Amino acid sequence: MAEAPSSFPHPVNPGIPARRSHLTAALAALLIAGAALAAGLVWCQRLELRYVHELSTDFSDAKLQGVALQKAAVAEDDLLLLYGSSELVKEIPNKASEFFYEYPTGFRVFAVGKPGTTALAVLQKLAAIGPELRGRKVAISLSPSSYFAEEVDPGYYAGNFSDLQATEVAFSPALSHGLKRDAARRMLEYPKTLEDNWLLHFALVRLARDTDFDRALYAAILPLGELQAWIGRTQDHFEAASHIVDSRLREDAAQRPGARKLNWDETFKRAEVIAKAMRAKAKKSPAPALVKRPHGSRDKVFLQTLAHADEWTDCELVLRALRELGAKPLILSMPVHGPDLEAMGVSADARHAYLRRLRELAGQYRAPLVYYGQGEDDPNFFYDNLDHLGAKGWIYYNRTLDDFFHDRLTNR
Repeated sequence: MAEAPSSFPHPVNPGIPARRSHLTAALAALLIAGAALAAGLVWCQRLELRYVHELSTDFSDAKLQGVALQKAAVAEDDLLLLYGSSELVKEIPNKASEFFYEYPTGFRVFAVGKPGTTALAVLQKLAAIGPELRGRKVAISLSPSSYFAEEVDPGYYAGNFSDLQATEVAFSPALSHGLKRDAARRMLEYPKTLEDNWLLHFALVRLARDTDFDRALYAAILPLGELQAWIGRTQDHFEAASHIVDSRLREDAAQRPGARKLNWDETFKRAEVIAKAMRAKAKKSPAPALVKRPHGSRDKVFLQTLAHADEWTDCELVLRALRELGAKPLILSMPVHGPDLEAMGVSADARHAYLRRLRELAGQYRAPLVYYGQGEDDPNFFYDNLDHLGAKGWIYYNRTLDDFFHDRLTNR
């Protein structure tokens, strides 16, 4: 008797063609997505290089909190990176980013900083640039008042914190383990900035504790950290490009003459006139009068605070990073406000302890240092008593930056 035909067809190689077709489609989708991402990144990087000169006077988060634009700037031979704080953004005549904007001596200053930027934030920005700093000139502007408090204000640090830049510190292949360990210990003192990034927090704890077990755990998560850093850098490129497009920048059309010298004597004279006019205007709304104290009565407190300021630790971290990354640094320090500190009971000898320690630290790392002692008692050097350079003070800075860029810098 013949068998009744089955009501179910017999499958031939069940499921194999379907799986292969699904895998092929998925692979094709991944290749297309990867190609689109690569093309997008190339477009972003070309846009950054095309417009980075026009961003020398920009102080957006895309520039300050990111990595892409600072890396683009350091690659340009006619841009000089200058890191600092609120003095960079204050609307004062002659500030470096504007003074050099038309290439008066063949370069522009690419200013990076905003109010409350302290050394620990600068360290993270430099670490984010990484090996691209090798052989490149970088200028750092220091505000003495940052060293007149034992602790860095957590609000200032948080306001300048960049998750991407901090991640670059933790997982940088270009920095030594010892430097990353010491930086991690400082960064962990501001736990609120790490609340939304468990991987970064975990890595910093492992680095800070630095036992054999912690080193093993750090090594285990290192690939994940490097992946997170790569994702962050990729996203940053698109954010930088978006900022450029939104800003509707024109392609830099400024003439870029070769190196030539300015008449600095005439420039100083014009700055003096501007500074005096600004002082006369400021007298119409004077700052609150300082409470006067006997001469030297606050020396002990001042020196104790200065000795224990966290900013010294962070400044040394910056110098270590610059050395390890192979950069060519220049440290610029504003002078202390002599008359103000004198009125507050801090003698000249106590005030000069700041310079003595700064010179010792800079000498230890062979970093050229310029301190503008002539401005300590010059009312036209500053705009106010808050470490904001005035029109005349900026000319001192600018002349130093010009000499630094053109390899004419000598000890002053």
